[in-house]
Amino acid sequence: MSRQITEIRHGHKHGPVNRFVDSTNVTQLNPFVLWDHFSLTNVTTTTGFDFHGHSGVTTISYPQIGDIAHEDTGGHSGLLNAGGIQVMAAGSGVLHKETVYPNQRAAEAFQLWVALPKSDSEMGPVRYSTLPLQDIPSISAAGSKTKILIGQYQQQQSPAESPVDMSYLHVQLDADSQWTQLSHASHRTAFIYVRKGTLHTGGVQLSAGELGIFEPEVSPIVVNAQSQGAEFLLISGTPLDQEIISNGASVHSNTTNLIAGAKNIRQLQINGTHPFS
Repeated sequence: MSRQITEIRHGHKHGPVNRFVDSTNVTQLNPFVLWDHFSLTNVTTTTGFDFHGHSGVTTISYPQIGDIAHEDTGGHSGLLNAGGIQVMAAGSGVLHKETVYPNQRAAEAFQLWVALPKSDSEMGPVRYSTLPLQDIPSISAAGSKTKILIGQYQQQQSPAESPVDMSYLHVQLDADSQWTQLSHASHRTAFIYVRKGTLHTGGVQLSAGELGIFEPEVSPIVVNAQSQGAEFLLISGTPLDQEIISNGASVHSNTTNLIAGAKNIRQLQINGTHPFS
């Protein structure tokens, strides 16, 4: 029996961002607390997000079209080219800036936030790493290609730092083909997002721009492409055994840490000591 879809989301669009998981439903996909699809056309200059703060979460950025330049108050900087991933653990508080460099007047990216475990990293230091496209492992099989951004698929492991027990896969599926993931026993949370095409999975049909949430019962995830093929992202993970509280910018396991994170971010803003300004 394949794993079933229990809910389909279409997101809430704010400018170039379509948001599917946010502070209003932050507990439903524990440990995943935000999922954004950023897409912009007819861009004539750089765009992005000026210095702003987070705490208690790991942000995972994954550009599809265009590159992203990163700066943060933890002293990290770098340019992430399209197809690579960037992982930043905000810990007890950080300000960061993301500048998007379009490609042929277009830009597209995904961002996933993951709550940090209260036991060690929720109030820890800022951590930053990138994994370029050429270093992301992939598996090609009959009718499919699977990029392993984070975690494991078919015994192959991504070298990217993982904030929790999770997997993050990007799959291209040819027309009239099938793809299967044998779920990890602890990965009770799982969702799928369709970037292109139409597919059948979990007893429903999903089209580009739709997100499907799988039931918490762990069983194989089976995806079937339609006549034009499909491209999708599949995220699964082990829920954290902790409360999840959000003020929008930050996510923590208790009010004390949420208040402390907010104070740390305000202090960074007051200090105005952006390392690259």
